[in-house]
Amino acid sequence: MKPVRIALVSSEALSGHRRLFDALGELYTLQFVARDEGKLSDCAAALLFGQSRDAAERIAGSGIPCLAFLGQPPVAVRSETADLSMAALPCLDRSFRGRVIRDRSIKQLRELKSKSGDEVITRKGEDILWIHRVVGKASIDLLAVDLPSLGGGEYLYQFLQRDNFMHLLPLMHFLRGLSPWKRPPLRGCLMFDDPNLHWKTYGCVRYEEMARHARAHNYHVSFATVPFDGWYVHPATAALFRAHKDRLSLLVHGNNHTYAELAQDYPVGHRLGLMAQALLRIARLEARSGLEISRIMAAPHGGCSQEMAAAMLQVGFEAACISRWSLMHYNQNRDWPQTVGLNPAEYLETGFPVIPRFKLAHEREVDVYLAALLQKPIILVGHHDDVSGGLDIMKQFADRINSVGNVSWMNMRAMARSNFCTHQDGDTLHVKMYSRRVQVGIPSDAVNLIVHRAWFEADEHETLELRYGQLNGVRIDGYRAGAIKVNPGTEIELTSVVAEGIDPQTVRAPRTSFWAGARRGFCEFRDRARPIFACLRKVKPPARAGEQST
Repeated sequence: MKPVRIALVSSEALSGHRRLFDALGELYTLQFVARDEGKLSDCAAALLFGQSRDAAERIAGSGIPCLAFLGQPPVAVRSETADLSMAALPCLDRSFRGRVIRDRSIKQLRELKSKSGDEVITRKGEDILWIHRVVGKASIDLLAVDLPSLGGGEYLYQFLQRDNFMHLLPLMHFLRGLSPWKRPPLRGCLMFDDPNLHWKTYGCVRYEEMARHARAHNYHVSFATVPFDGWYVHPATAALFRAHKDRLSLLVHGNNHTYAELAQDYPVGHRLGLMAQALLRIARLEARSGLEISRIMAAPHGGCSQEMAAAMLQVGFEAACISRWSLMHYNQNRDWPQTVGLNPAEYLETGFPVIPRFKLAHEREVDVYLAALLQKPIILVGHHDDVSGGLDIMKQFADRINSVGNVSWMNMRAMARSNFCTHQDGDTLHVKMYSRRVQVGIPSDAVNLIVHRAWFEADEHETLELRYGQLNGVRIDGYRAGAIKVNPGTEIELTSVVAEGIDPQTVRAPRTSFWAGARRGFCEFRDRARPIFACLRKVKPPARAGEQST
């Protein structure tokens, strides 16, 4: 895919922020080139550095969209503790429109004043940080904040997270619309680790109540269930899940659920055995319950090694769902790209997708808006005790997520299979896969398909399988990125076939130790007992004779 060219009107900006622009180019398929003011015709947009406002408006007036970091001397902000006020303007993405958000990273700014025709997007107290203005047929964004400096060992996400995002947000907002790739639509899922189908409740979670609440407030909940727990299914609970499959679903949570189970050292072959056993237990759970369970792994305690990812890839897991922090923490020796945490998925081993998630907690509100801006999956994870005070926290986060746009709520299998980007060039549709298996709608005017895989370098190849509905698939061995003839207006399933795939039924299952079974039994007893003990603590003992009750 040919990158879109973006002009930097200042050669010093390119040399001084080389790592930053390299990362942004990788993220959005852009090429940043140094240009003089009069040589911008071959560029889709321009970033201006050190210009006066008049000069910036003159460049925008030539018809090229601009974002300008103005050249006035920096001054201290008037209130470091003031929150950012984002205007409710159509020029601002809906994910941030009208928000009041904390960011303490702004210490200095370059004084910016508004004039007639300006749309002030962001203020910090009395200071203006970001102005949008239409100039002729183009627009210009004027900024009072400087670009962050991306040093060695630093990553883009560090300047696009809670309490530190304003230095990079306007630039990301500007560049994402210039990328040749169309990212997936907004998608959401709320997740709980541990619950099983042994009863109609699990700890503080009441499935029927949550199904009604999810329908009333428009969200989907996926429960990461432990394969070991599949030995028993309560029929009425399974029926409840079947009746509300658009609101409740299951995915996989480890195998036996020992501590950081997927990140431990194991003897040769033991990892394959564990992961094959997990899939076989899940298949039996499906047979007992009549449910479809997503072959997506939520790693216990967030821990997953590259070696375990390779085992999951071989036996047939489609992806894992792990937070960016946990992914990097348990794989510190991996050479992570500078864009880690900002992609629709990251990768372990030779292309095992890891879909990002983050904690269901009030302080993570801004992560919802950033994920929406980046058009990443919006997945929040908690445990049963997060709803010990009721389902209000679910409503609050569902409302926040639904406020960012038209969100499609889905189970984790649908999440993985919709994790791809597209670009249409005439009658050719380009698809960039972020999952091993995706379902793509072919536009009515497309007759050619070119498939890219985000985990590959350009010269790598892997067998590709194409399937229309229930028809037999077509396999293309050693596929790189050549044009494939397709049927316009149809849906096609694309699978990037694992070269060393293994049927889990052919793998010897390891014995489950008494300790592992006892530990899982104790954890379930503890979780189920918690609401009972909580109720007992709230009940006051009766007053003794002669004592006055208060």
